[in-house]
Amino acid sequence: MQIVTDGEMPEIPEQIESELSPAELGIAVDIGTTTIAVSVWALSRRKHLVTVAEKNNQVRYGYDIIRRISFAIRPPLTGSSSVVETGHSALHYCIISQLEKMFSKAVLEAGSRLPRGYQPRVTQLVITGNTTMLSFLAATSVNNMAAAPFTPASLFDTVTTWEKIRNGTVYPHCTVLDKPTPELLQIFNSSVIAPDTEVYLPPCIGAFIGADTVCAMISAGFPVPEAKNDPSTLRPWESKVKAPLLLADIGTNSELCLYVPDSEGKKGKILCTSAASGPAFEGANISCGMPSIEGAIDKITYLHDKLNCHTIGDKNPKGLCGTGLISAAAVMLKNKYIDKAGIIIREKSKLGDGTSCIELTPAVYLSQQDIRNLQLAKSAVKTGLEFLLEHTEETPVFCIAGGFGSKINLEEATYIGLLPAQLEKRTIQLGNASLSGASALLFSNVLREKARALAKKSVQINLAGIPEFQQRFLKGIDF
Repeated sequence: MQIVTDGEMPEIPEQIESELSPAELGIAVDIGTTTIAVSVWALSRRKHLVTVAEKNNQVRYGYDIIRRISFAIRPPLTGSSSVVETGHSALHYCIISQLEKMFSKAVLEAGSRLPRGYQPRVTQLVITGNTTMLSFLAATSVNNMAAAPFTPASLFDTVTTWEKIRNGTVYPHCTVLDKPTPELLQIFNSSVIAPDTEVYLPPCIGAFIGADTVCAMISAGFPVPEAKNDPSTLRPWESKVKAPLLLADIGTNSELCLYVPDSEGKKGKILCTSAASGPAFEGANISCGMPSIEGAIDKITYLHDKLNCHTIGDKNPKGLCGTGLISAAAVMLKNKYIDKAGIIIREKSKLGDGTSCIELTPAVYLSQQDIRNLQLAKSAVKTGLEFLLEHTEETPVFCIAGGFGSKINLEEATYIGLLPAQLEKRTIQLGNASLSGASALLFSNVLREKARALAKKSVQINLAGIPEFQQRFLKGIDF
């Protein structure tokens, strides 16, 4: 599976600790709603050794966080005589068992890259993710995240141990878990992570702006807003940021952040919001949708009056991934296969239920409902971006993070209205900024301090609570 794991590491303020053994490893983890990435580092050299990435096994309980929260808080399933499993236990043990297996694979491979004679030893972990994913990991309750005012049980910024994470005892208020199954106990007993290994969970900003966003802000170089426009407030390793910065991690739940620098004595600020864009950008809820793996159509071109498909790995087309969906919409809109309302007007085919579709290959098609799902997703993101842009007079530098954002064609995304036009020429694609930010926290207490400050200084805005949100969203549906 092709999951973007590369990203730009921020500058590390501290010097490398000379007493560290070459055998000591640090692991950074990014738990995404759809994907998980595990990155192993040699702490004594700050050298990246290996990255392992997989689809998040929790998708079996729902593609988005709302469905997973609903599953977590449902009444326990009961058999004929006993309770089978609680939802929060299922989600917790699902992610723990997957991480244990990924750690084993990653450490084994990393060990082969150490100097001869050294056995790998993991001494610390940094695990980031959105607030819901970290709640499932740490076994904290998500009951209050199912309805307004959406109050998480914890915003983390916690140093704990792997044993406490695994057992769901990080906090006194953690939910009571079912007993692990014999299979789980066997996985725990063979873990490559010692029970007392230090684990750092970075701070979250709110219910839907998580630690992954804070880590991405560190990677993107967001400064901490200070009370005065005073260079003396900057750390020696920081430079003054004069232009506004706009960060977007577009996915199932899209997080958006705007840094507005100090000006004319006005204090700088960071505004954050999230857009429930749904899983269309991940290739889900699309008729022939699929992840970005070999055989997925990732690019559409129009040549000789015909749509032509390019696939990842140049394999036979099996389906359509998120970037292919954007490309298809842009090409079909430009060549009048669909109109601005998204209605199919050219080369229609009919599905079994009589609805319209456009055939891309004999095995892959795009239905009318697929186009509508894309429109809803892109309008959610565009509405959030346009709202934040209204809070700065100068066009910001646009930092787009995450696997989807790293692969999309910016011109096509702008053409269909996913990205505001003024951002196209001021965009930097960061890759997996969350993972690179988490990796930096393995090495730097100063950056951990900065993460706390960024989370504390950020102002979270609920888009749905804005009076004109519904009108803006509806207006943004058309291409």
